[in-house]
Amino acid sequence: MDNIVDRIKPLVEEITLKSVEINEALYTSNLVDSMGTVDLALLLEDEFGISIETRDIIEEHFDSIEKLVIYIKGRLN
Repeated sequence: MDNIVDRIKPLVEEITLKSVEINEALYTSNLVDSMGTVDLALLLEDEFGISIETRDIIEEHFDSIEKLVIYIKGRLN
């Protein structure tokens, strides 16, 4: 998990412009707005070589680095 965290955390921090803890709320705390969420999805697609469906860009997957790790792991398997 650490390797995926190490790859996701800088991408999230590039969007939020601040240091973010892995369990810190992103979407529901407005650290990442709707445009930022789309930008983050694009960065994640490039970083991991995956395609993220629009329907997957939801709070359940994008509200924290921790949730993103679970989502990305599921996409990589």
